[in-house]
Amino acid sequence: MSGERLHNMKAVEMRTGLSAHLIRVWERRYAAVTPSRSEGQQRLYTEAEIEKLDLLRRLSHSGLAISQIARLSTEQLRILDARTVLPVTAPAPLPKVPNPPPPAPTTLIPDALTAIKSYDMAALEALLDQAMLYLGYSGMLEKFLIPLLHRVGAEWEAGQLTAAQEHGATALLKDYLARNVQSMQPSSTAPHLIVTTPAGQLHEMGASIAAGLARKSGWRVTYLGPSLPAEEIASAAIQNQAHAVALSILYPADDPGLPHQLTRLRHLLPHTIPLLIGGQAVAGYRATLEEIGAHVISTMGGFTIALDEVRAGRRPGSTPAPPEP
Repeated sequence: MSGERLHNMKAVEMRTGLSAHLIRVWERRYAAVTPSRSEGQQRLYTEAEIEKLDLLRRLSHSGLAISQIARLSTEQLRILDARTVLPVTAPAPLPKVPNPPPPAPTTLIPDALTAIKSYDMAALEALLDQAMLYLGYSGMLEKFLIPLLHRVGAEWEAGQLTAAQEHGATALLKDYLARNVQSMQPSSTAPHLIVTTPAGQLHEMGASIAAGLARKSGWRVTYLGPSLPAEEIASAAIQNQAHAVALSILYPADDPGLPHQLTRLRHLLPHTIPLLIGGQAVAGYRATLEEIGAHVISTMGGFTIALDEVRAGRRPGSTPAPPEP
């Protein structure tokens, strides 16, 4: 509402006693409140939303499940809150709130393209949250984000998306992935992965996705950004005592300098450090990848399996040794 005073997350934490993490979980998982956003994409809450969050805190502390009460109106929550202090013999039944059906990724992708073309990054982030809520992190990547990126790339090449629209979407998607893996803190003894793109490969969304998947699988990840020469990648891997190096190759698919970069990298890396290489342009460099013994990644599941094999001390794609009798 125009002129209404809005409050940032820190103010909401102080007034409700809830942590920012829990507030975001209640928003994404249960749609408890729907804050607006500042120009810098910071959450902003109304007085009514703060009151509802405070009521939810009190009622959840009294033993009511947040999943049952999060979607109730503030007035319904006030009634329940009043009843919790009365000597009643049995709690009144809670009104049933129907759960909305999960959206199909095929319906979310056109909406996401519309948001990208209109530079509506808040709407794009809301769609990512929807996909995350119903599909989980891996499902959001495989069924929504990766198909969306393919559509964005195709429409950009066809001239149906401008460079500014493509860059704006990529920046938002990269930031979203980074924020959602911040809570994934592997142990200090976890294996170490270097993630980047080789020189000339400027599109880094594939590398960002790989970094997130690796963190979710319990790896320590050093993400180096896009377009690094072989010498820099090898140096980072050796200094960090990396267990593997993951590269994303998306565009272009016919770079005459890339085979040399890949061969050079394999020469500089210790033979014990495997190269995991994926992306929609790998087919254009298949001969070089076979020559250097790289493990080609074709699916998200295949990447996770390769990481598990490296972690178990096996070369990716090799047949595990039979158990001892």
